[in-house]
Amino acid sequence: MMDVVNPYRNNTQVRKMLTVIGVYIGMFGSITIAMGNSILLPMAAQDIGGEDIYSLAASVIGPISVATMPLFGFLGAKFPTLKRTGFVVGFLLGVVALLGRTLAPNMLAFIIPSVLIGFASAALYTFGYTIIRDCFSQKQAGIYLGFLATMLAVGSLVGPVLTGGLIELASWRFVTGFQATIFLIAAIIVFFGARITKEEGKLISYVQGKFDLIGALSLSFLLASLIVALSLGGNYIKFGTLANNLLFAVAAISLVVLIITIRRKRDAAIVPLSAFKNRNTIALFGANFFSPFSSMALSFFLPMFLIYVLGTGAGASSIAMSCYAVVGLFLGPIFGRWVAKSGTVKPIVIWFSGAWRVAITIVFIFVLVPGANIYVVYFLMLLAGLYASAANIVTTAAPQVMIEPKVRQQSNALIQLGQTYGGVLSIPVYTAIITAFGQEQGMTYGLYLALAGAVALMICGIIMKKPDWNEEKEQEDIKARAETLAKETEH
Repeated sequence: MMDVVNPYRNNTQVRKMLTVIGVYIGMFGSITIAMGNSILLPMAAQDIGGEDIYSLAASVIGPISVATMPLFGFLGAKFPTLKRTGFVVGFLLGVVALLGRTLAPNMLAFIIPSVLIGFASAALYTFGYTIIRDCFSQKQAGIYLGFLATMLAVGSLVGPVLTGGLIELASWRFVTGFQATIFLIAAIIVFFGARITKEEGKLISYVQGKFDLIGALSLSFLLASLIVALSLGGNYIKFGTLANNLLFAVAAISLVVLIITIRRKRDAAIVPLSAFKNRNTIALFGANFFSPFSSMALSFFLPMFLIYVLGTGAGASSIAMSCYAVVGLFLGPIFGRWVAKSGTVKPIVIWFSGAWRVAITIVFIFVLVPGANIYVVYFLMLLAGLYASAANIVTTAAPQVMIEPKVRQQSNALIQLGQTYGGVLSIPVYTAIITAFGQEQGMTYGLYLALAGAVALMICGIIMKKPDWNEEKEQEDIKARAETLAKETEH
């Protein structure tokens, strides 16, 4: 008999675990690529030229990823049976991109296929997370999603070391081929994982009506133009130039069109109006935005401070960043169990991701001065790893547990956008501060900004509320859907 809670749970345990393993491998591959780009890209440019443009190979991934997430969210909500296919196709496009990098004769040929990697990351965050939630009860899913945070930490730790080691042993082309293999394995494993029929998908399809083409286009232009303007504003399309201003103009016009479309189509829009009205969706979006925005002062700019102000080498900087990631290796499952049991991430956001971040940032403001003890920095980075791990749970598990099923798929896509934009916006902002005030004073001012972001993060946690839905209500809803479909079939 079909499980009336969610038909994905009718799959055998083997198929469900194949899906989980495939998503884990996809997460590891995606983070490994992101963390290894800082090593691989300059090495590739040294070989095939393009030292002045190689960073675009990382920048072009973002616009496709953020523009695709809402589309994938809509498709997953309207056609739940496509989640497995969407994940597989997204990662196969990533394979094509990485193989294109492997064969690139010059940097332009390296950059162009890199765009396709954005489809893989969008598929991971929209289809990968939600299909794990579909396959298991809240308590089980919370645990598995907690381990996703562990895989993120593993990728952060291993990515730079693995990339650098393989380049030394073989070549940068070998590394991109190896990365393509990881993506291919993830796609194959998920392909043989959990699946449902079209008829079963109707029981958990929460989107009615035709595809919102105008909304999709306006949202895509809004997200893509903003991320290009922000991420390239400091180097290639400089702030204040005609091209950069045009991008912001396109974003503004697209926003107006999107608002009009959502007001007119309401829950039939590309991002349903009910998602914007859901307090937890907005709070989780904010938490996912302010977390990377606040973290970037240390996770991106601390190595620069250690090298140029303290006079340490690259090795000391690598140790500091490893300290930041290592705590997440074992805290992910612990936080995952907490969220699964309680049904909310609110205390984790307030006390661990928020208050603890505030305290550590204040200490860093006083510690990061010329002549600082590097071992004190290491210790503080270990402590900072606690709030980094808590933030990862907010990304992976919280939307799947705290958002009601009818808007979960599309709300999750919106929440994941917060993570992307927090990271994209923070880099030019902190770069401008450090450029204006220098490495030493700029780092201090950057930490004050990070502190403000941490306080905002706490506020997002405070406004969260315990979900007013439960799996019993979800079961009743799907039972009613099953009865309605049965009557329609009889007639």
